[in-house]
Amino acid sequence: MKSKQDPIDFESYVSRNIVPEIGKVAGVPLLMLQCMDSRYPHRTIQTMDSEGLRGKYDQLILAGASLGVVHKREWQITFLDQLGFAIQEHGVSQVLILDHRDCGAYKKFLDPPVTPDDPKKEKEAHIEICERAIEVIRGKFPQLTKVRCLLLPIETVEELVTSP
Repeated sequence: MKSKQDPIDFESYVSRNIVPEIGKVAGVPLLMLQCMDSRYPHRTIQTMDSEGLRGKYDQLILAGASLGVVHKREWQITFLDQLGFAIQEHGVSQVLILDHRDCGAYKKFLDPPVTPDDPKKEKEAHIEICERAIEVIRGKFPQLTKVRCLLLPIETVEELVTSP
């Protein structure tokens, strides 16, 4: 797994990295996992629609996004079951995890809580959790072609971890 590029806006990231990979692929090649935070889902859907990706992705929501995959066994089972269904029924071959700064789940469930007061520690926590989530996903579904995790806010994103 590797960390990648400097921050860019979400729309540019999708245009440069997602559209070329899934835009012309048949079926529903992408599963997008994001946090339940109400500041983000409408913006991500608007971006995906504006890039011509309507109908090209499934969407799941768990508190904390990547944290939701590793926080509780029950949540992990639910996520993996849903991902397995999406792979089987829709032909999903990639996962895009959308973490975000100032996450309530990271504040509530991690000890010590992760807050935006220390942006460097906050980013490091997201990287660590993303790596764990990707390990879980890859362990169950090694056939996926790509699993990546971004750190929002919408204004800029940082690709935290990608597993080819």
